[in-house]
Amino acid sequence: MSGFTSFATAWEASTGSTRKVRAYLGQTLNSGLIKCAALGKLRPDHSSGGELDMLAAVGSLLCLFRVDGPGMGVTNVCSTPVYSNILDIVCLHAPVNSQTQTPINEHRGELCAVLSENGVVALVRVEHFNAKGYRIRLLSETRAFIGLEDGSCLRMLRKLVVDPLSRVICLVSWIDYIEFVYLDWIDSKSTGAPCPVTLDVRLNVEVGGAICDAAILTPAKAELQRMLLVAAVVDGQRQSVFLHLYESWIRPFGSPSVALLAKLPLPFNMTTPLHIVPLPEHPECFLLVTESEVAFVSALQILSGDVYLYRQNLTQLLSGDCDLVKAFSVAGTAVVSQSQTAGIESPQSRRTIVPRSPLLDSWLYPPSSEARRSSEVVASQVVQKVYLTAQSGALLLATVSSRPSIVLTKVSGALQSTEDVSQMRASWGNVLLFLGAEDLAAEAARPGSTASVPVSDYFFASGDSLDHSVIRVTDTLTPDANADTTAETKAPTQLVCRVLANQSPMIDFMLGSNMAYWTSGRNPGGAIHRAQFGHATCVEELIEITDGMTEGRAVTFQLWHFTLPLVGPCLVLQRAQVAVAIAIDEETGEWQVYQALQQMLVGRCVLFIGVVESSDSVMCVSSDCVEIWPTTELSENSPAKPLKLASTQPGEVFTHGAAVTSLQSGRSWAILGIETLVDERTEPSSLGSHSKRRQSSIRAIAIPDKLDLGELEHATAEMQFAHELSCLRSFTLSDNIYVAVGTYEPRLHVLRLDTELVSMGLDLPLSLPGDTSKASRKDIDWAESTVPNHASRVINDIYILCNTEACSILVGLRDGTLLQLALDGSLAAGTMDEERRHIANVTRDIVGKTPVRFASVPVDTPADNKSDANYAVAGNQRAVIVAGSMFIADLKPSGQVVITACFGDGQPLDRVRFVLPAIGKADTSDTTKLYYAVDDTNDALRLLSIGFVPQCHIDELAIGCEPRRVICDPETNLLVAAGVLAQSPGTPFPTSCLMALDPCDGRIHAECRLRPGELVHALETWHIHGSRSYRYICVGTGMYPPTSDGRGGTSTRAKSGRLIIYNLKATKRKSQPKAPTTDQSIASSGYELKYVWESEREGPVSALAHLNDKYLVVAAGSSCLVLKLDVVQRRLIECCEIPLRFPATSLHVRESDIVVGSQREGVHVLRFTPATNSDGYDELHMLHSARYGVYTADVCYLSGDLVLGVSSDGYVYAMGIPSHLGEFALDYIMGIHLGSECMRIRLGSPVRRLRRPEQALAWSAGNSDSRVLINTVDGALWTLLGITDDAFELLCQLETAMVDMGPTHAAYPLLTVGGSISRARRNSKLPVAGAVDGAFSATFIKGLTEAEQYQVVRSSPELQRLALQLFASSDSQSKCHTEPDGVQIAVEYIAQLIHGLGQACVC
Repeated sequence: MSGFTSFATAWEASTGSTRKVRAYLGQTLNSGLIKCAALGKLRPDHSSGGELDMLAAVGSLLCLFRVDGPGMGVTNVCSTPVYSNILDIVCLHAPVNSQTQTPINEHRGELCAVLSENGVVALVRVEHFNAKGYRIRLLSETRAFIGLEDGSCLRMLRKLVVDPLSRVICLVSWIDYIEFVYLDWIDSKSTGAPCPVTLDVRLNVEVGGAICDAAILTPAKAELQRMLLVAAVVDGQRQSVFLHLYESWIRPFGSPSVALLAKLPLPFNMTTPLHIVPLPEHPECFLLVTESEVAFVSALQILSGDVYLYRQNLTQLLSGDCDLVKAFSVAGTAVVSQSQTAGIESPQSRRTIVPRSPLLDSWLYPPSSEARRSSEVVASQVVQKVYLTAQSGALLLATVSSRPSIVLTKVSGALQSTEDVSQMRASWGNVLLFLGAEDLAAEAARPGSTASVPVSDYFFASGDSLDHSVIRVTDTLTPDANADTTAETKAPTQLVCRVLANQSPMIDFMLGSNMAYWTSGRNPGGAIHRAQFGHATCVEELIEITDGMTEGRAVTFQLWHFTLPLVGPCLVLQRAQVAVAIAIDEETGEWQVYQALQQMLVGRCVLFIGVVESSDSVMCVSSDCVEIWPTTELSENSPAKPLKLASTQPGEVFTHGAAVTSLQSGRSWAILGIETLVDERTEPSSLGSHSKRRQSSIRAIAIPDKLDLGELEHATAEMQFAHELSCLRSFTLSDNIYVAVGTYEPRLHVLRLDTELVSMGLDLPLSLPGDTSKASRKDIDWAESTVPNHASRVINDIYILCNTEACSILVGLRDGTLLQLALDGSLAAGTMDEERRHIANVTRDIVGKTPVRFASVPVDTPADNKSDANYAVAGNQRAVIVAGSMFIADLKPSGQVVITACFGDGQPLDRVRFVLPAIGKADTSDTTKLYYAVDDTNDALRLLSIGFVPQCHIDELAIGCEPRRVICDPETNLLVAAGVLAQSPGTPFPTSCLMALDPCDGRIHAECRLRPGELVHALETWHIHGSRSYRYICVGTGMYPPTSDGRGGTSTRAKSGRLIIYNLKATKRKSQPKAPTTDQSIASSGYELKYVWESEREGPVSALAHLNDKYLVVAAGSSCLVLKLDVVQRRLIECCEIPLRFPATSLHVRESDIVVGSQREGVHVLRFTPATNSDGYDELHMLHSARYGVYTADVCYLSGDLVLGVSSDGYVYAMGIPSHLGEFALDYIMGIHLGSECMRIRLGSPVRRLRRPEQALAWSAGNSDSRVLINTVDGALWTLLGITDDAFELLCQLETAMVDMGPTHAAYPLLTVGGSISRARRNSKLPVAGAVDGAFSATFIKGLTEAEQYQVVRSSPELQRLALQLFASSDSQSKCHTEPDGVQIAVEYIAQLIHGLGQACVC
C-alpha cells in the first residue's frame, strides 16, 4: 500500500471547506550574501588572547565566525536569525578600568552594535551556551530618532561610526542628519549589571545636505577627551561638496555637546567623495577617496581653510570612468628608518600588527623597555597601508605617510596559486577586513640590510558575485617616503581558502534528483550552480584486487569484514568461482592476500564468514557445512584445522548464514538458512506418482565457548517455512536476539531467538494498515496492488532500526523498491505487548534500479565494538541503504525515519552494489565513518568516507555565458539553459544563446544563438507522445531595441518578442567546427537542438506552460493566449486569447484551469474550454481575479481551490478560489514576508526523503513532495509547509510567549520594532496572517538553555495547555518510569514538534 499522494491532494486536505491555510516557513538554504561585518575579540575568555572573531550579517542571519589565524581561514561558530535588513556592524572595544588598568569586562568579550533598516540599534554579545558552544545574545536596543518625530526618515539610515575609544556611536543617514549616541560604560564584573553599556545621551546634528560619508578621526594622545568627526556633505543650494568638521568633548561630568568647527569646500575639479578612511597612525588625519582620486586631509587643513589638498589620481589604475572604489581596509604600519636606504622597511622597528587600531594597543598596553629601545634606535617615518577594492575587481594598495605622500599600487597578482584573485572581475563586495600580517624573510632583519622585507597581509573579502574568501597579498614593495609613484606590481595575490559560498544572484532555479540548479552570474565566464543535498562521500582509496584472479572472475557477489586478534583487519570477497581473503596493515595501509585464510577457503562457496567473540574463532558457512577455525591457529606457518559445527542432511543445502551474540548471556549462535528437496505424492490413489518441491527452514545452533577436536555439543532450534528463503539477517536489540527472514512469496518473518536455547522463541505478529484484526500472525503479506509483479515482490534484504521509543523495519526488494514499516512500539524497549504488535504505517518508494541492500553504522568505538561488521549492534538507529545509489536512514527519537541521499565527491554513486563498515580502520568520528564499497564499474574496491551530518555541497558548471533561465528535461536528464554571451567592444547589443548540457560534468551537447538584442524570458519542456515522440523545448523571448539617444546600448523595456520551438533529439553526428548561427545550432555526439517553428508576438513572451499534448499556453505582453499544435504541419495555431490590464509575468496550469500572475494586479484565474466538435470554438474565460495591487513574480496552483503567489518585494501569499463561479474576487487566506526579492516558486523538495509522517503536517502520510520552495535573488531558498490548526495555534502561542519575555531575555528576537517578527521590507503594509516564521520558533531549541525553555513555557498557561493537549492526542507517547510534570512534557513536546518541522524544511 503506497503512502504517497499527489501534492494537490495534500493541500486540499489542509484547506478543506474552512477556507484556511496554516503554513510554516523555514529556510532550506541561507543566501550566503554578506552585507557587513566587524572584527573583534567577541567570545568570552578570549579577549586577552590573540584569537579574533568576526560578526557578519549573512542573509537573514547574524553569524559569528572564528578567525583561526591570519593564514588559516575562518570557521562558523554560531548564528541567530534577524528580522530586518542589517545596514552596519561595529565592534565596541571596552575602555580601560582606571584602577586595574585592564579593559572593562575583559572576561566577557567585546560588544558589537548592529544597525538595522528599521532604525533599531542593538547591542549584542557572544556568550557561552551550555556545553553546545556559543550564542549571540541581545543586551539592549534602542531606535534611531533621526529627522522627523514620526520617524519618516528612518529609511535613509546608512551606517554606524564609532569612536576609536568606544565612547560615542554616530548614526549616519544619507540626507541631513547625524545622531550622536554617547555610551556610559559600567564594570559589570563588580556591579553585576547585565549590560556594561548604557545609551546615556543622544544628540542630533543637521548637516544641511546629502552625506557622502562620515568618520570619527583618531584623536591625538594629548587630547584623548576630544572627539572629531568629519563628514563629506553635498550642499544642494551651493552645488558643491564640503568637508564638515564637528567637535565634541567627552568629560566625566556635564552634558556633552556637538559643535561645527569648520567647513572646507572641495576643489571644483574634484569628483564626488565616496569614503573617508581614518588613519590610526596619523592622528586627526584621514584619506579621502573620491570617484577618481585619493587625497590626504588633516583636521588642521579644514580648520585653516587650506583647499590645496595632496591628491593622487586613480584613473590610470582603474578600468574606466564607472569603476569606483567599493571597500577599504586599513592594514598594518611600516616604520621607515632615515639612517638606512630610503624606503627600506626595518623589521626591528615594525610595530606588532593587530586588526584593530594600533593606537589602542599603544594606549592600553604600554610597550616594554626593549620595544621602546628598538623604536628609539630606528625611528623616523610611519607609513600606513590602506587597501582599496574596485567594482571591476581591481585591488589597490595606498601607502600613506604624514610627509604627506601617497604611493598607489595596483596589485595584479602572480600565478603562485591555482586561483588568481586579479581575475575576479566585478566580484568584490562591501566587506574587506584586515586579519593580520606575517614576515616572510627573517634574514632581512639583520642591521644594515638593504633587502626588501616581504610581508603577507591577510584579508577577509566578501563578494557580490564571489565566494567570500580569505586572501593573501605578499607585499614585496619598498615604500619610498621621498617619492610619489603610481605603478602596477606583480605582488603575489593568492586565495587562501573559501569561507562561505555566495549563491547570489539567483535569478532562476529548478529541482532535480537530490539536487537543485540555479543560474548565477558570479562566475566571470558564466556558470550554473549545482547544489547537492544530503550526505557527502569521498573515495579515500581505490583498491585493486588482482592476486589469484583470472579474467571473467572479477564480479564480486558478497563482502565480509572482520578483525583477527593476531592479524588485524581482514576482508573476504566471494567472487564467481573463488573467495579471496585479504589482510590489511592499518599502519601502512598495504594490502596483501592472507594466505593462511585463503587456503582454508579454497574450493568453498562462502555464504557467510565472521568472528565469533565468545569462542575466539572464525565461523565459515558454505553450502554443505559450517566450520569453525580458532583464531590462534590462523597464521602463515600453521594452517588452521577446521572444526565442523554442522553438516547438511541428505537433500539439504545451506543457502544463508549469520552469526549473532547475546549481550545478556554472551552466548553466540549460528543462524542457518536451509533448503530441502521434499518428495510429495501428487495422486493419493497412485503409489508411484511423486513430485519434488522445495521446503525452507531456519536452524539456530549454539556455538560452544570452548572448542576441541572432539564432538561439539550444541543446542539447536528450528522453524520451517512454506517458501524459499530470499534473505536472512540477525539483530541484537537490548537483551534479545531477533532474526528477520524474507521469502520469495514474499513474506516477512520476524523471529526472536530465546536466550535459553530452547527454540526460536517469538514469531512477531504484524498487520498492514486497514487490517482491523490484531490477532497473532506469524508473518506479513503484501497485497497484489502494493507490489505489481512477482519479480518485484522478492525481498532482497531486511534491516531493523530501533531505539527505546520506536522501531521501524526497512525491507528492500530486488527491483529497487524500499518499504518502510513503522511498528507501534519498540523491540528494544520491550513495549511490544500483545495489543501493540502491528504495523502503524507503511511507505513505499523507488530508491534505485538494483536490488536494495543495507549496511550497519557502528555506534561504539572500535575497541569496545564487536569486531564483526556483518550484524547490527544494540541500539542501532542508523543504516546505509544501497541500491545503485546510496542513502542514509536515521531513526529519530520521535519515531520519524529520515532517509537522505548521499552524493559523491567527484565519483559517481549510481552503480554501487553493496557497502560494509570498515571497523578497525581508523574510524574518524561519530559524524564520519569509513566503508568498503563494491560497484559494477570495475573489479576494484573503494574505501569511502561517509559523512553522517547532512549538508549542502555547491559547485559550478561553467557554460561560458551568464545564465538567465534553466530547466531540466525529464527524459534525457539534460539541462537546457538560456544565457547572455559576454558583450565584446565591437557588438553594441547583447546576444543570447540556448544550450543543452550534461548536469554531471557540464559538457555542452548543443548550442544555438538568438538574435542581437534578444533575451530569453521563459523556458518550457513539452513532450508529445504518440506514433512518434517529440521532445520540444519552448523558448519565450523579448526584443530590446537600441536606445534613441545615440549613446548605444539597448532599451530597458522589450517592445516585442518571439515564441521559438526546438526539438531536442538524439544524434550521432560529431561536433561541427563552425560557430552557431542565429536560431541554428551546433551539435556534438549525443543530442541536438533542431529548429522547428517560431512566431512573432507584440509583447515579450514572459511565461509558457503546456496543457497536454495538444495545447500550449503563452503569456505575451498584456495578454494570455492558447496555441494548438498541428503535428502534421509542424506549427502552432492560435486558438483563443484574453487581454489583461497589465503585463503578465508568470502562469501555471492545472488540468484546464490557468492561473496568471501580472505586474500590478496579483493573480487571475482563467479556464480553457476546447471545442467539442469541428464546428465549435475554443474559449478562454476569466473566472476570478485578485487585483491585489502587488507585483507578482511567480504563481502556482497548490490545489484545485488554492493559489500561491510571490511578489517581487518578498511577500508570499495564498489566495482561495471561490466555490461559486459568480464570485469574481479571490479570497485572501495567508501571507508572510521573506525580506528579500522573490523570483520563483517550485513544488517539491531538493532532497529525496522517506519519513514517517509528522502529526503536525497537514498533508497525507509519507508524501515527500508536499512542500513549496521559493528562491530569492540574494540566493536563499525557503520552504513553505502546510501544518494543522492545532500546530499553528501552538506555535503562535510560543511566539507570543517568547516576545513577552522582554528584550533582556534570550528568547527575544533581534532587530525588531516592538517585538514584531515580520520581515516586511521598509514601508510594506501587506498583512501577515496564517503563517509562522520557523526561524524564530527554532530559537526555542537552538538558542535557549533548558532553564530558559521552562521559563517561556511557564509564562504562558495557554501554551502549556495546548502542548499537553497535543501530546495527549499524539500517537508516539513515551512511557516514562516516573511521570514528569506538565511543564516538562510541554517543553519536550514543543521541542519535538519544532525539530520535526525543521527537518522537513532543512536539507
